Amino acid sequence: MRLHFTKTLLSGLIFAAINVHAAQTEANHSETQAPKSDTELSVDFYGELGVGGHVALEGDNKGRYSDGTYIEGGLALQYGNWFGLAYMEGWTVQADDEGNAWATGHGWGGFEGGFNRFYAGYRTDGNTEFMLGRMDSSLDDIQWWGDSTVEYGYVISNTRDVFFGAKIQNLEGKFRYSISAAPESDFSEDDSWVNFGKYDRFADQWIDKNAMVNGYVQYDIAEDLTLMGGAEVRNNDGGELFLIGAEYKNVAARVWHDTDKGNQVSDGSESGFMTSTWYEATPGVYLSAAYNYANFQSDNAEDEITSYINAGVWWEYGNGTWATAFDSRFAVGDDNVTGDAQVFAMQYYYW
Repeated sequence: MRLHFTKTLLSGLIFAAINVHAAQTEANHSETQAPKSDTELSVDFYGELGVGGHVALEGDNKGRYSDGTYIEGGLALQYGNWFGLAYMEGWTVQADDEGNAWATGHGWGGFEGGFNRFYAGYRTDGNTEFMLGRMDSSLDDIQWWGDSTVEYGYVISNTRDVFFGAKIQNLEGKFRYSISAAPESDFSEDDSWVNFGKYDRFADQWIDKNAMVNGYVQYDIAEDLTLMGGAEVRNNDGGELFLIGAEYKNVAARVWHDTDKGNQVSDGSESGFMTSTWYEATPGVYLSAAYNYANFQSDNAEDEITSYINAGVWWEYGNGTWATAFDSRFAVGDDNVTGDAQVFAMQYYYW
């Protein structure tokens, strides 16, 4: 019954989005929207590099460095109403003397990465986009919606990158929507087009993934006030996720409930809440803070309570080419998941 209701809800969102958007021609709200259509081939190579990581302030790993250095980049093409993107991402892997990966406090042992986006699409004159290929799911596109903090935001359990999927969206106007769908996948690093050595397990994220449909709608009900709602449904008893949020100027909040916390069976459900705010202290310098709470109610173990605050600074300069960031995280209340307090620092370069 719940599954039928969720599918009906998502179908309704699709038809409502198409009908409502026919009358919407307001300003562009998408930071990732491709350039307007023209009759010439447009080629754009862009990406970013981040150098830095995390240090624990307490516990067994106090003072030890956990690397977060990464690089990503890709080639975007557009010809008339047609567009496409080939985009890769990767990061360093720390390893100890025994060859164990992700070893805090040790040196670089290798690299992990691959194509996370490889798709083609068509954009109508009304800015409705149809996309097919390897891409972020619709809910992944708004994974950090309403969260203005630098690094330690809570990761909601929606499906993120899909191995192969389809998406329809229109990100113009007061009413915006995106719907994506993907079949089951069983793709691993052994099948990957690219491999960076023994520590590269990038493609394993698509092993034994359930089919899913997810999407969201956003509506500007007043100046500086936006409401958001989203949902995801998965096959094979993978559960459903429901998400709602609101943003007013520089303050936002969202709540969610996942009946099975993730694309695969997880033996429990999760409900959570996040609220965040930011302040521009001086041009290019942003202060941010958030509170995150999640309760994973396990069917066969103790409940997992996540409760923490995080606060940081983002400094952007050089006409957006450079940025320096700092964030911090401290568990509060009944938290039994977050663990030791940590700080994060990173230098970014964009091209």
